[in-house]
Amino acid sequence: MKNVYVVRLGNLYYQGRDFNLTNNYGYKMTDNLSDAILSEDFDAVKKIAEETGGKAYKINLEEVK
Repeated sequence: MKNVYVVRLGNLYYQGRDFNLTNNYGYKMTDNLSDAILSEDFDAVKKIAEETGGKAYKINLEEVK
């Protein structure tokens, strides 16, 4: 079994940073878990969660036969 982590804010999941022409960035969110960024690094996910105001969640992955 493998653990991955995702950032969740309400019913949205973290999808990445959104850069614009003024070199500022915002956070891109999605309502679809399959489009979200999944990471094995808990510390990185926790840091993003703190920046966005969301929470880090663990997802257990296991093979289905």
